[in-house]
Amino acid sequence: MGKHFEKGKHSHNKENKKLVTNKMVKFFSIIIIAIVIVIVGINGIKETDLFKNTKEENLDQEEITVDINNIPDKMGEYKVLGVLVIDKLGLQKNILEETNDDSLSLAITKFYGPDLNELGNFCITGHNYKDIFESANDLELKDTFYIIDKAKKQKITYEIFDKFSVNPTEVDRVLKQEMEGTKEVTLITCNPGGYTRLILKAREI
Repeated sequence: MGKHFEKGKHSHNKENKKLVTNKMVKFFSIIIIAIVIVIVGINGIKETDLFKNTKEENLDQEEITVDINNIPDKMGEYKVLGVLVIDKLGLQKNILEETNDDSLSLAITKFYGPDLNELGNFCITGHNYKDIFESANDLELKDTFYIIDKAKKQKITYEIFDKFSVNPTEVDRVLKQEMEGTKEVTLITCNPGGYTRLILKAREI
């Protein structure tokens, strides 16, 4: 009976060890699964953020489509010469033929120069109001924009090659054409406060 008891005791110990081992395996399995879930969750968040950022970047870079046939002939009393489009700023503005307080309240205007998209320095001016040139200072060298001539149904892209500020009296520097025999565009607006003017010069590419 003693031997039988000892044998039963050993058998019972083995079963206990087996149960403990199984519990430990289950415990560590749960830990490992939890760690995997956390890692996957973090990666999922990162991937979601990456997709979100990519989507936002694509929206920022989305090109504006302009229907030339829908460009109005006039805004108020002023003839519409064409359209300025700056994709980086999400800006599309009609260009009016004359610069004065009234026309500037409606859109951007021709300040000086030849006809649209012709040889010379075509100067455009506009207020630094919201939805006009408020974000013009975000433009950098090598950024591009394009101008559509309504009458000729012609689109030309320009690349910014210079950016600076001037006092309102420094007109000659603004109106000057940097390179003869080329098509240039100068964008003019006020810096915050209105004491100086922000100048962006661009050339056909």
